[in-house]
Amino acid sequence: MLVPPLNPLPGLAVLLARHVRLGACAPMFLIACSCVGWLLADEPAEQVIYTALRPAHWDLFLIEEPGSKPQRLTNDPALDYNPAISADGRWLVFCSERSGDPNLYVMDLDRRGTACRLVAGRSMVDAPAFAPGGDRLFFVSTRDGNADIFTLEFSPGETINVSKAVNLTSHPGGDFNPAVSPDGRQIAFSSDREGYKASDIFVMQADGSRVKRLTDSPGWDGSPAWASDGKTLFFYSERDGKPRIYQMDRDGEHQRPLTPGGQPALSPTVLPGGRIAYSVQQDGKWVIESRQLDGSEPRLESDQSTDYWAPASGRNGRPVVCHGVHPVDDPRQFNSSTPGPFLVHETPLVSLPDRNVALRAIRGYFPSWNANTGFVASDEGFNGIVISRPDGSDRRLAFEPRPGSKAWRPSWSPDGNWLACSVGQTFAKPGTNVAIWKFRPDGSQQVNLTAGRVHNDAFPDFSPDGTRIVFRSGRDGNHEIYLMDADGNNPRRLTDHPAVDTMPTFSAKNDQVAFTSNRGGDYEIYLLDLTEGGAPGRLRRLTDSPGRDTHPKFSPDGTWMVFASERGGMNDESPLIPVFNPQPYGEIVVQRISDGHLLRLTHNKWEDGTPTWGECQVK
Repeated sequence: MLVPPLNPLPGLAVLLARHVRLGACAPMFLIACSCVGWLLADEPAEQVIYTALRPAHWDLFLIEEPGSKPQRLTNDPALDYNPAISADGRWLVFCSERSGDPNLYVMDLDRRGTACRLVAGRSMVDAPAFAPGGDRLFFVSTRDGNADIFTLEFSPGETINVSKAVNLTSHPGGDFNPAVSPDGRQIAFSSDREGYKASDIFVMQADGSRVKRLTDSPGWDGSPAWASDGKTLFFYSERDGKPRIYQMDRDGEHQRPLTPGGQPALSPTVLPGGRIAYSVQQDGKWVIESRQLDGSEPRLESDQSTDYWAPASGRNGRPVVCHGVHPVDDPRQFNSSTPGPFLVHETPLVSLPDRNVALRAIRGYFPSWNANTGFVASDEGFNGIVISRPDGSDRRLAFEPRPGSKAWRPSWSPDGNWLACSVGQTFAKPGTNVAIWKFRPDGSQQVNLTAGRVHNDAFPDFSPDGTRIVFRSGRDGNHEIYLMDADGNNPRRLTDHPAVDTMPTFSAKNDQVAFTSNRGGDYEIYLLDLTEGGAPGRLRRLTDSPGRDTHPKFSPDGTWMVFASERGGMNDESPLIPVFNPQPYGEIVVQRISDGHLLRLTHNKWEDGTPTWGECQVK
């Protein structure tokens, strides 16, 4: 598999850093700490702040009658999505990120009470599907390193740790969205095991044996659903360009379209009475629509007031449940490619072997933390550098580029008196007008440190003593790592290689620079020793894995490295993720520099990236 099993780990205690409300499901508890909110008492934590590209304001909605206004079932600041309903229509199981990780929750639709956590763990637990008898659940989890299909007894009166679930697929590829046949003997699912970033439909026995591939087409084929007689499978396919709903015989024969081409359609499910429902994009909105099994009689199931996805229904009658966006009129929303609250979710505390680390997911790109001021700097959709508290309060614009340009990747000076950032295009070639600017946190004293030449200078990072800045430059015709004085003088090259060297960062002791390079054929992280005078010394490779390892940052004591990695692969079908570039890098990972010990900090289907690591306390 792509990564060794990281979860569960002996001694890896993850304490949920929040006031958990489980209603009748469990008692409430508090964990307090003055530095970051709900944390472990008397245990000051360091924190990793990272960018999370994920949607906002998702809740579950119930549709009683076709075309009626859906009723909102959940109301939590975190994302709620991907519902599944038991055959008798009583139990609703869905994925929620209200604990900080995607876990499964259950709600009694007869009583409409509080949702209780059903399957928990420090990994993604998503895409639930009921066995026909309602006594068993199938779902996707990253418990063993990448997305696999698991099964567990359905027990709505208790919370079960995902460590007790049985892994049915155990494959290094990603396996997604299981669907159980009406007789309970087979499971259809999608998988990218035959080609990364594109999936096909597979079927296996309920115990995970006899896996058979049913589709083989370009793009994504995904989200299978069984007809009520078990003879037909429905799915979406991108083989014609935009995804549309297809159907095929249970053995993969007679594949044919059900919905018209040119109108994106996803997530089919069979309704009582034999109609097939799915989410479809109409006039810029995603709505729930249904058709007869021959493709006739299209009917709107939801209203058109907002976006709705992933319909689900019990086999014995309505209602239909889906997830959708509840309207929000909040001027405090952060304007990234996925607008929403600046702080994406409340803070869990992860226990590493030698310290506690608080995790903060924010919508700002390229966060930089300064413990002296207690402010984090980030860029707001590449349109300007903003500084704020980690929860998004006290936000103000510190640097605004000229019209048509972009400002990104800020870096604090250690004393908090200066910021530096890249100004110009992102993802540009060496001979592009990208420069490094330096300015005060209030926006004053702006100066271009690399003015005079067009050579793509970017990714600045202050040295721990504030006297120097390491950066990426294309001034020699190739992307290399350079060092200059903090006033822009005395630039000198640290690396010289035909590959791309980029994203540099200083160690806490001022004696090393870490950077990302593809000199080994893949983007990995390298360590370069520096002499006291700033001359390059020994170079060694830190990471070695399939997929990109990028955006490194040292821990405050220099013994760990945090970075973004795609080594865990995809965790869901790309067309189902309505945000920009799902998981080109993937998840946040930490590695101990001395022995290479790895821990994966995030498990979800979204892109998490550009982490920074700093002390929690404000000095």
